[in-house]
Amino acid sequence: MGATSIMSKFKFVFLSIVGYIFFLTPFSFGGEKKIAISHIVNFITGNIYDLFIGFTILCAWLVLITTVLFIFYSSKNDFINSVFKASPLNVVLRVGGSFLYLMVLNNWFENYGIASIILDGNTGGLMAGEGGLLTTLYITFFVGIIALPLLTHFGSVEFIGILLGSIVEKLFKVPGYSTIDAIASFVGDGTIGIVVTDTQYQRGYYNRREAYIIATSFSIVGIAFASAVAEELGFSHIFPIFYGSIALVTVLLAFITARMPLKKFKSTYYEGVSPNKIEIPVDKTVLQHAYDSAIKQADSVKIGEALVQSLKGVLNIYVGFLPIIMMVGTLALIVAEYTGFFNIISAPLVFVYTMIGYSKEVAAMMAPASVAGFADMYLPALFISESASESSRFLVGVLAFTQLVFMSETGMVLVKSKIGLNFWDVIKVFIFRTALSLPILVIITKILSYLDIISF
Repeated sequence: MGATSIMSKFKFVFLSIVGYIFFLTPFSFGGEKKIAISHIVNFITGNIYDLFIGFTILCAWLVLITTVLFIFYSSKNDFINSVFKASPLNVVLRVGGSFLYLMVLNNWFENYGIASIILDGNTGGLMAGEGGLLTTLYITFFVGIIALPLLTHFGSVEFIGILLGSIVEKLFKVPGYSTIDAIASFVGDGTIGIVVTDTQYQRGYYNRREAYIIATSFSIVGIAFASAVAEELGFSHIFPIFYGSIALVTVLLAFITARMPLKKFKSTYYEGVSPNKIEIPVDKTVLQHAYDSAIKQADSVKIGEALVQSLKGVLNIYVGFLPIIMMVGTLALIVAEYTGFFNIISAPLVFVYTMIGYSKEVAAMMAPASVAGFADMYLPALFISESASESSRFLVGVLAFTQLVFMSETGMVLVKSKIGLNFWDVIKVFIFRTALSLPILVIITKILSYLDIISF
């Protein structure tokens, strides 16, 4: 028993510290100061790029073939079915995204006029190939998700969640246990956070109002996602500031959301389920309960099992997410490059950004990038990545995350949840969060510019 306790304490303390260092601490290597994931991305793209691209091509073929196959076939293994079976919309997105990825890398149909639109370096070429977003994401998600249990599985989430519980109740008017959902989202994946919140709502841990606040305010973005965007925008050297800005704006918006009327989302529990409250034992202090819960969690997880779960997570991302990013991203970039759609709907923002002090050229890049996030979280970074203004890239990059909903993933999950949001509700969340995030981010970027951390 003693040996088990010592091992559990070791796993909680040591692995959690390693996790925080790995994900949140920039260090210098090869003359560049970045977090570990960014250094790994640079190493792979600089030393084994061709081998890695060969691996991604194999992945794309696997997704394309299995997605079609599983329309007609079902496995006896539930996990295999959960990965490869898809809704009609996702079948189209997965097959289309995989095909476009292979098309760009292999220059298929390059002699045909319409193919040139997809192969353009500002559309499909920006998404795939050397320096492309998908190349970075394939590496970032693999490394990030494999290392993620260091933060999420060995007690760190429980320890911080319980310690901050009473503060969360006062600030955000939701149960303290929701802190665990929030932290899991930040260090993991916003979609997972929404799913967890929806599940807890159905189990009686939250009422409908609380579930709405948590799902639309806490389940934002994981470190793996943010590090990829920070790398794309050139902010790996100040990643803690980039990520900290996301967290700060998120907290402020959650504080405001918790105090809104939310007439549609009343304080009623799911289909008559009895409230399921989690309370700190009377014979323990908050710190004791937080520590004991962390040790219990560390004791309940074997490192090997956590690794297997992480590999399953990588498979889910590779099959169900990256092809969709390729499809939605390429189509949106084609719309942006060859039509005036995003420029038209974002025209008022050009005036706003010029009033703030940006040049008309930079403002014209920022405006469409500020609304493109509704389609997919990565599009704003792609739209603004060529801007000469660091503060414009920083503002739009952070905004893309604080907006929360993007229809290629989190927006669809919210609509599918039992919490009760429809498509119009998701649009309202996007507009609301954009409108409130912008003035806060303008202040943050002005301060960082004044401190010479970024240039305006």
